[in-house]
Amino acid sequence: MDTNAKSELRVLYARVRKELPPQAAERASARIAKHIFSLPRVLDSGLIALYHKTGTEVDTSGLLEFIIASGRGAALPYCREDGSMGLGRIWSLHKDIVPGRFGVMEPADRLKGNVSAEQAGVVICPGVAFDENLGRLGRGGGHYDRFLRPLRGRALIIGCAFDCQISPSPLPMDEHDVPMDAVITEKRAFPKGSCPSVTQLEEEEELQRAAKC
Repeated sequence: MDTNAKSELRVLYARVRKELPPQAAERASARIAKHIFSLPRVLDSGLIALYHKTGTEVDTSGLLEFIIASGRGAALPYCREDGSMGLGRIWSLHKDIVPGRFGVMEPADRLKGNVSAEQAGVVICPGVAFDENLGRLGRGGGHYDRFLRPLRGRALIIGCAFDCQISPSPLPMDEHDVPMDAVITEKRAFPKGSCPSVTQLEEEEELQRAAKC
């Protein structure tokens, strides 16, 4: 695959995401969290792996707090010295996370490796861009693809993004790129009909449009 095409798309969608007003991003993040927590697989999972936002990514802090408060396990990823990713279950956003490599928040050293990736029933992933075919464009390091590959078919893998990060055309995908099982934004879910909360939102909007006719 043409690496220049991927690089250009990363620049494009990073800029689009950065241009989203902070208040709009905050509202969208809260709505995305609501959508994700309406998924049956999420409700049934005892351990959910998800990221802590960096820069202008979807803010998952509310989702993390909700998962912890519900009694479910919340695990954050971290990078090992060899470039692979591990997980650490956390119980508090204030006491259990610290800045790691590249400035990404990760579990404190005492919590790293206290759970395995295979224990997670759901994995929520960031990305620079996604498409309607469940393709994901990451930052280019391949960390998530290597982490996700052995989990395919075992955990529900969810791409988490603002709607402005959804490419209208298929993203360039290489053989090693791992597709998502679902992609959730504040407005849409792919595959269509896969998220009860989004379906309800779409039905309400359709009723509102019909009432104006």
